[in-house]
Amino acid sequence: MVAAPEVEALHAVDHAQYTLWVFAVPLLAAALIEAPIAVVSDRWPRRRLLALGLLGLAFALGWCALARGAWLLSAGLALAGAASGVACGAAQAELVMNAPGGAARAMSRWVAFGAIGDALTPLLIAALSYAGGSHRSALAVLAGLLCLQAVCSYWAAPAPVPTAASGGPAALDQPAAADASEEDAPALPLMAAMRASAGKPRLWLLLAASSSCLLLDEVLVALAALRLHDDCGWSQAEVAAVLTSMSLGAALGALASERLLARVPARALLLGSAACSLVCLGGFIAGTLAGAPTSWLAAASLFLLDVSAAPHYPVVKAAAYEAAAGRPGTVNALASAFVGVEIVLPLLLGVVASRFGLAAALAILALQPLIMLAVALSGILRSRVES
Repeated sequence: MVAAPEVEALHAVDHAQYTLWVFAVPLLAAALIEAPIAVVSDRWPRRRLLALGLLGLAFALGWCALARGAWLLSAGLALAGAASGVACGAAQAELVMNAPGGAARAMSRWVAFGAIGDALTPLLIAALSYAGGSHRSALAVLAGLLCLQAVCSYWAAPAPVPTAASGGPAALDQPAAADASEEDAPALPLMAAMRASAGKPRLWLLLAASSSCLLLDEVLVALAALRLHDDCGWSQAEVAAVLTSMSLGAALGALASERLLARVPARALLLGSAACSLVCLGGFIAGTLAGAPTSWLAAASLFLLDVSAAPHYPVVKAAAYEAAAGRPGTVNALASAFVGVEIVLPLLLGVVASRFGLAAALAILALQPLIMLAVALSGILRSRVES
């Protein structure tokens, strides 16, 4: 997104074509490639799959750096999306399978490092641009770093994560002891494992909740930037500073979540963070109201919004992995069913923003914390019924 103007000029595309070739087409194509690999990934060594995914991503970024047309760029991004999905799925599986009962803490670390990467990547591109480079040189540098990461990831041993079994609070959905490790998972045939996992309504709810987390992530960044720049008259430098603070807030929130999950139940953390997210989102909208914009309130609310929303994805995605214990690849394959929602929902929010204003579109983002509240409350009711 940082190099969007340069890419549009280089490939002679407008905003709509840029969105189509860079986001919509690659995302759909990547899902079609990634899902079958995710289905069988539970039968493959995860370290090897992670290394191959990173090497595939490096190749795809090199392709994008050399692409001379919009469709070639889109093909490279589709391959990059598929390779990234495979690598991320394998990495998440390796983390949660090495942390039985502590999957939410492991996923919180994942989110924290991802947020740090979100903050550092624009700085890398800006530094290369300042040195006379372009988005092509940035992609080439990233491809080289990914090759190095592939080697390191293959040989590095995962750090043990303290688990709930060692005395910490319960997970969002406390699994039975026999379901908490890969070794205890039933050795079902591939399609039988898919049918067994797909027949769990709770798993689908958790996957839907994890997909909704794009609302207070990429979608929030886009709408907030437009709101501050177009409606409130902030400069690009001011907007960039606030967006960087959001990434830092997400990292701090994820690190705090990792600590809090050792002391409080995941359901309590999800309930509290969802309630705080609703308050912070309302604070940002109130701070940017036409006629009385309050800069400090808007900036502080965005920072605190990312802090409070940080636990959402790791808690619900960890619960999804635990709901299909021993089959994380199957979970990621089923998650591909929501790729259509992840494409259509931002487009619908764009229509709302165009017709009713950015404030209306921002208000719809409250759907994510409301879903998190529903997940946490349904888990509480489910536990009481079962007890």
